Amino acid sequence: MIIEFSNLIFFGLIFCYLATIILFNYMNDSQINYKKEFINLGLLLSVLLIISQTIFPLRLGYKFEEFEIYNLIPLKVSIMMFTQYSFGYFLYQVLGNIALFVPLGFFIFIKTNKNIKKSLIIIFSITLGVEIIQGFIPYRFCEIDDLWLNTLGGYIGLTISSIINKGYVKASN
Repeated sequence: MIIEFSNLIFFGLIFCYLATIILFNYMNDSQINYKKEFINLGLLLSVLLIISQTIFPLRLGYKFEEFEIYNLIPLKVSIMMFTQYSFGYFLYQVLGNIALFVPLGFFIFIKTNKNIKKSLIIIFSITLGVEIIQGFIPYRFCEIDDLWLNTLGGYIGLTISSIINKGYVKASN
């Protein structure tokens, strides 16, 4: 049995989030803070993207004996991919791991009131959580390289957010 993370689930969750925000503000006779809700929606989308790419598809009922689930040796899989697969596949894996967490870093940095240390701790914790969960899912890997590549992606995202914020503050003065 294979459980997929479909577009229907993705858009359904977004719709539920937006409907909840609109309903909550309507019931409380309050205005929608569009900047805050845009940031919240961006954070939700980045988390949904991470879940859809790292946890799904779930393969239930499959045997996975003799399957290496955990890799705690740095660069082992990256070097193996570089030497045994095409350079394009290697780049796809490395850059994909980095790019997946860039939006998370961008929005986490804003949500933590531009606190770099707190943002990095949150990004690292989310990455570690994803990797631990993957260790319990058949045909998924818990890998040390993913941990640092994903954290690097989050750091790149928070750096972009910081640069944009500095430009915005400078332009408004």
